[in-house]
Amino acid sequence: MASEKTAEAVALGIEDEAGTLAARALMSGVVDHDASRKVRRKIDFRILPFLCITYALQFIDKTSLGYSSVYGIIPDNKLQGQDYSWASSIFYFGYLVAEYPGIAIIQRFPVAKFLGVNVILWGAILMTTAACSSFAGLATVRFILGMVEATISPGFVAVTGIWWTRKEQAGRSALWISFLGVGSFVGTLLAYGIGHIQGGLSTWKYIYLILGSITIVWGVVFTLFVPDGPASVKWLDENEKVVAVQRVIENKTGTKSRRFVKDQVVEAVTDPKVIVLGLISFVNAIASGGLSFGSLIIQGLGFDALHTTLLNLPLSAVQLVAQLGLGLLTARIPSSRLHIGSLAMLPPIVGTVLINQLQATNSWGRLVGVWLLGTYPVGFMIILGLLSTNIAGSTKRSVASGWVFVCYCVGQIAGPQFFKSTEAPAYHNGIVAMLCGFILNLVLNQILRLLYVFENKKRDKALGGKSREEISDMKRESELQGFEDVTDTDNVMFRYAL
Repeated sequence: MASEKTAEAVALGIEDEAGTLAARALMSGVVDHDASRKVRRKIDFRILPFLCITYALQFIDKTSLGYSSVYGIIPDNKLQGQDYSWASSIFYFGYLVAEYPGIAIIQRFPVAKFLGVNVILWGAILMTTAACSSFAGLATVRFILGMVEATISPGFVAVTGIWWTRKEQAGRSALWISFLGVGSFVGTLLAYGIGHIQGGLSTWKYIYLILGSITIVWGVVFTLFVPDGPASVKWLDENEKVVAVQRVIENKTGTKSRRFVKDQVVEAVTDPKVIVLGLISFVNAIASGGLSFGSLIIQGLGFDALHTTLLNLPLSAVQLVAQLGLGLLTARIPSSRLHIGSLAMLPPIVGTVLINQLQATNSWGRLVGVWLLGTYPVGFMIILGLLSTNIAGSTKRSVASGWVFVCYCVGQIAGPQFFKSTEAPAYHNGIVAMLCGFILNLVLNQILRLLYVFENKKRDKALGGKSREEISDMKRESELQGFEDVTDTDNVMFRYAL
């Protein structure tokens, strides 16, 4: 097998899963531009659509509680007081419990197959929601659903790092993350269509049965057709597999190592850059958790269930355009990621002010405020991209990913709790909590950028006085270190994307 270690791989000290391919890639020199472009097109065509569609499905399924909130799930499950808030939050308790075990499994087992099985499981669990008739039953299903969906985002971060160069990752990550907006748009249309079904079941039950069955079918397709890495792919010949690995040498992060390094755990938990990444994830998730009340906020402006569903469409459109447009902008403008992430917080800040400060009778003005919230997911998109490009060392990356998604879970759990049933339908304190999250997200983005800039300048300064030959040798050593499972801290030629 191509992934087995040969004498060359052992001699080079390669710890990466790519094994022989990594050794051949390192000894092959600079990758041919035309060959790289040909392989990239195949990767884009064969892998990217699976990431995009799966991410859209995950968002639709995860937010199905919001769609069903206006179609009878609250009275049918006898939800009272804060029960709906907890039904929303408990999903992320399951997410939290499964996060680190799931990431550990991703590091040690075939990533694509593991993700595919999880997609099938979450579809099956989603369908069982239709059988719920109490808060206890609904909360249990939501908890388990959170567990099986927990590894999708960190898994996709890992897949992106395996197949694309650092320069390509921003655009590709932006594309599959932008399908949150596609999922929101399609999910809204599906919910509107399902809302017209006149059958023997409550409308909200059809939402779960239809979405769950679609997800199961897609999970089977994902498992069968998405490869785990360059060594196992069937649609590249042996030379193209080498090119696939050559392409990511410059990342200095390798493809994947299955070994566990204790020192990398310590480095991850003490790295201020990783800590700030987690804090950004937390404040962004507080706002995201609040949006589970989006449909109820719109309905509270005086619209019926079907019109409420339709009026979610502009919000979905803003999400899609913002994520795709700003994501592609980060790929085209060097060192712009965190600046763009900060700018994306400005419309939601304005939106929360409109929702809270306009008169209750100004329904359309407050509705525009809700729609302006749609740019906030760009902040999460930036985080996922930085996880892929700015952290080297397989164990360190796994721990850092776990930290970021644990913070994400805590934020998602906390967000809905600011929305008190006694404040319905305005939810004043919940909107204030979202506003604080957006402002902190903007500030923390700039703090993280300063940390990256400081570290890059310090490393550039350390090269002063060295000859071209010495720097060239250091670059070659740095590329090898990417496959030796060396962290970004220890790789002196590693530079952080901004």
